[in-house]
Amino acid sequence: MVSRIVRGGAFDGVEDVVSPFGYRKGEGIDAGYGEVDWICNRDRARTDPIFESLGPVDGKISGAAAKSELIKSKLPNNVLSKIWKLSDYDQDGFLDIEEFALAMHLINVKMDGNELPTALPLHLVPPSKRE
Repeated sequence: MVSRIVRGGAFDGVEDVVSPFGYRKGEGIDAGYGEVDWICNRDRARTDPIFESLGPVDGKISGAAAKSELIKSKLPNNVLSKIWKLSDYDQDGFLDIEEFALAMHLINVKMDGNELPTALPLHLVPPSKRE
């Protein structure tokens, strides 16, 4: 009996050596990975005015102010809670303008049908919070 190497198929050309399921790199939570500019900056022309309309004090908005905007997504509370935990990077109970932009980005990721991570990937950490 001669064994044959099967070539081709759905994962032909996939470069992810850990799993053949890495073919969606660049989508969902992976969007922006490896790019110089922070992906959340792409939507700042829309999100910054929303942030400012929520009445920031010392450059931050409260959880209540953020909630009034985030619930407009109509995502379930458990999902919004996860988005809050991922976005409030410094865990101070408030969102600054970058954390708010991140929250809005994560809402879009989820609304596009993608899963949220359990921990924030390094490429999504707000630039001012990077060491």
